[in-house]
Amino acid sequence: MKRHRKVPESMESQPLRHDHYPASQEEYEAELTETENEYAAQLKQVEDKVQGQAARYLLFGAISVVINITLFYLFYHTMGIGYQLANFIDWLISVQCSFWLDRTFVFKHKSDKPMREMGTFYMTRIATFLLETVILFMGISWLNANGTMTKVIGHAIALVLNFFLSKKLVFKNQPAPAD
Repeated sequence: MKRHRKVPESMESQPLRHDHYPASQEEYEAELTETENEYAAQLKQVEDKVQGQAARYLLFGAISVVINITLFYLFYHTMGIGYQLANFIDWLISVQCSFWLDRTFVFKHKSDKPMREMGTFYMTRIATFLLETVILFMGISWLNANGTMTKVIGHAIALVLNFFLSKKLVFKNQPAPAD
């Protein structure tokens, strides 16, 4: 059985250790308060990081959205390419842009395996591409809705899913530097 001893007054100003059991109720409450404060500070850092990433994702995601929608409009309306092929071509181009923007500016990810990350990034984007393809098919072929508006709706849904997939699956291995 471990014996507890009272903390000398000279040690009271030092931070409490977390590798022992408190000897008194006061020491227990002080250590609990310190632990709660440490966790609150860590939680605040995580919240700030996520808010910073979300804000950057919205900013740089807007660039990808403009590229995606503009290319779809050009291919589908201007060049007369079928909407599914137009969607696929603009998807290839915009995913490549998104990967580098997300990796560099949104998640500030540093690793020596960008091609592996790109592969994972494309796999997650294939899932949302398929969802967007279904939305386009339903909107244009079944509902006779405006192609560009249907594209905007489908892409908005995909955009939200893409953020979480990128954060949890693609750029997860290495934490981003503090914002």
